[in-house]
Amino acid sequence: MENFEEHIRHILFYYFKKGKKATEAREKLHRVYGRNVVKKRQCQNWFTRFHDGDFSVKDAHYSGRLSNIDDDEMKALVQANKHSTVRELATALKVSVGSVHGHLKSLDFVKKLDVWISHELKEIHLTNRMSVCSSTHQTKKTIRS
Repeated sequence: MENFEEHIRHILFYYFKKGKKATEAREKLHRVYGRNVVKKRQCQNWFTRFHDGDFSVKDAHYSGRLSNIDDDEMKALVQANKHSTVRELATALKVSVGSVHGHLKSLDFVKKLDVWISHELKEIHLTNRMSVCSSTHQTKKTIRS
């Protein structure tokens, strides 16, 4: 099943519409799916939402607190000092370490051997990989012969 939690919420909504209580719905789910399928408090929260008129069973989109990091500013700082740490970048930008880490990831920067590099595969890298694979394949053929 693609989204099991959403499936369980559909079932909870069904029992809500039938006039069952959250604890009754939870017990029925436990009989079918086992004791760890849903917590008592989760059932109560979903029934409260349904009672308040919110019938959505989808996960609420939560992107966290918005960060005010400018892409160009981040790239400029990394280019100026490719050896800088996430903590140093966070101090320079006056944001949290987690925000910097997430932003670097979204910009496809990775740290290799203590240097920030862009994690994009360029044509030269692809060509090198193909030639290495080809030579390895040729070597294995020679060894087997």
